[in-house]
Amino acid sequence: MKKAYTLLITIVLITIFSVFGIFILETKSLRSTNLTNQYLYIQAKNHKNFLKDYLKDMDLKNINHLKIEDDLFDIYAKVEPKDSTFIIDIFVKAKDYNISLYERVIKE
Repeated sequence: MKKAYTLLITIVLITIFSVFGIFILETKSLRSTNLTNQYLYIQAKNHKNFLKDYLKDMDLKNINHLKIEDDLFDIYAKVEPKDSTFIIDIFVKAKDYNISLYERVIKE
């Protein structure tokens, strides 16, 4: 009878520690994914701000589309002239992750 109780307690303890182990690993995995997404979002935001500042200083008379080559992101802008202003749509999208940014800028 003692062996049965010992076996039962052992099985219960192994189950409890296994469940706790799985919770810890899931938490670490989720934290790692969140840090990766946060890093990529900050990098995409920096790309968008750089392109916005670059286009504000540039002469846009003969430009309809502008694309910057990058390994991790698709970075491009569409320029639409309207009267004396330009409407610029800036797009930044990560190639391998679900992160994308968009901003519309009006340059006069």
